Amino acid sequence: MIKSVNSFLERHQISVMGISLGLIFFSASLTPSLIPRSAIIQGTLGGLVMAIGYLFAKIIIGTWRFLELPEFTHSRHRSVTGSLFFICFAIFCISLFQLRSGQNELRALMTMNPLEGNHELIVVGLAIALFFFFLLLGRFVALTAWFLRNRMPGRMPPRVSITLSLALVTILSWNLANGVIARGLLNMADETLREIDSRIDPELPVPQDSLRSGSDDSLILWERLGAQGRRFVSGGRSAEEISKIHGGKPAKEPIRIYAGLNSAEDIRDRAALVLEEMKRVGAFERSILIVATPTGTGWIDSAAVDPLEVMHRGDTAIVGMQYSYLMSPLALYVEPDVAPESAKALVNIVHGHWRQLPADTRPKLFLHGLSLGSYGSENALSPLNMIDNPVNGALWSGPTFGNPIWQDLTRNRNADSPAWLPLIGDGRTARFTTQENALNIAGSSWSQMRLVFLQYASDPITFFEITSAFRPSAWITDERAPDVSENLRWYPLITMLQIAVDMLIAAEVPEGFGHVFAAEHYINAWVALTEPDNWQEGDTEQLKEMFR
Repeated sequence: MIKSVNSFLERHQISVMGISLGLIFFSASLTPSLIPRSAIIQGTLGGLVMAIGYLFAKIIIGTWRFLELPEFTHSRHRSVTGSLFFICFAIFCISLFQLRSGQNELRALMTMNPLEGNHELIVVGLAIALFFFFLLLGRFVALTAWFLRNRMPGRMPPRVSITLSLALVTILSWNLANGVIARGLLNMADETLREIDSRIDPELPVPQDSLRSGSDDSLILWERLGAQGRRFVSGGRSAEEISKIHGGKPAKEPIRIYAGLNSAEDIRDRAALVLEEMKRVGAFERSILIVATPTGTGWIDSAAVDPLEVMHRGDTAIVGMQYSYLMSPLALYVEPDVAPESAKALVNIVHGHWRQLPADTRPKLFLHGLSLGSYGSENALSPLNMIDNPVNGALWSGPTFGNPIWQDLTRNRNADSPAWLPLIGDGRTARFTTQENALNIAGSSWSQMRLVFLQYASDPITFFEITSAFRPSAWITDERAPDVSENLRWYPLITMLQIAVDMLIAAEVPEGFGHVFAAEHYINAWVALTEPDNWQEGDTEQLKEMFR
């Protein structure tokens, strides 16, 4: 069998060493990570890592020969590589057999249905197809390098000509992929998402309440709010509904203000327009004022803001400003600075007006952001609004792995606290929480400014690390979080690629896991931050049940 496999691969000029290492990479990719993977996602990941393993083997072999190091005889080489292939294939078969149980264990952890159908067959078939696509692509690149090498001027030494031709092919391939293919895909995505953002849903009611942007009395036109802005200002509960929830106690109409990308020419003008709208509706006369930085598409999570309005009986004002219509990863890639710039502009202008108001009558001012919104919002927290008349606090959910404040606090956490639930000193200023409320710290009182991070240990957008390519992350080596599989193991490079793929599907899980945040967990955070008047533990449970 070993000889026949060797003969087949050699006949098709396929490296046995490359296939062997590719199978090891493929085997490691079949193990569970943070997010359950469908057959399509698992097969795509498998084909990619198998191609990477094959490439690594080819590089090692090429470097060995380039350095003219001694090699096995042909018969000895066939025997060694054949045995190696058999061992690697056996490891792959065992990993494939364990694939379903590992994924089902993770799916059960997240209250998802077990896998059905020919999952393994789809995974292997797709992975092999994708691998051979990359193999053909690699051969095309190699032929191009050979073509360039044979056309080098003069009589160059072989090693110099090989190095130069490979360098040229690498530069050409990168420019083609980054400058032509990627740009074309971005332009297509840009046109599609721009169209989606401008489309007006006829079933979405135009606000009749003058306290909301887009109404007849608003300074901001309904048509210019953007798709997510229109959803935001049309959402939530009315004063009448909130009053019924509180047993007939009087309630106010919640204020919701939003400026879309087309509401003004640039970021500063949009921020100034939001401030004027706030003055018009009396936003600074409410008890609670929230400056919410949306995600890349302009989305503000209703699970975050709806409970807050009910909690405070509508005595709230929530303001937001769109900075992009692209999905967060694309927005970060195309315009990495636009989220922080937009958040800074809005927070600074609102804080500038707020700090001039009498301290005993102005509202409590909080910042909020989810995902890329938290990244922008964190960057808006400058020394001005932290030291001189500081904001009252911030709630950042699903912080990205690049959030500066989150990074610093996690890195400098107390030594006895895990990376997925850091404790910072005695918890006076910054506290972290997960599905289980960890915000009530015995013997610790809040400082003037309160920072709360709501994060799930199963969220790859928070816990991705590029360094996990060569060393395990702390959240893997520390005590495991309840929503992280005990079967998750660290493998060099592979685990990093697994978590990178997990980021693409982090929202494809039930509420309360991954990157999908539950209203009941926001409620814990808002109670700790805003301290509603006459609020009891029973009120918290009742509100959770309503939104659950």
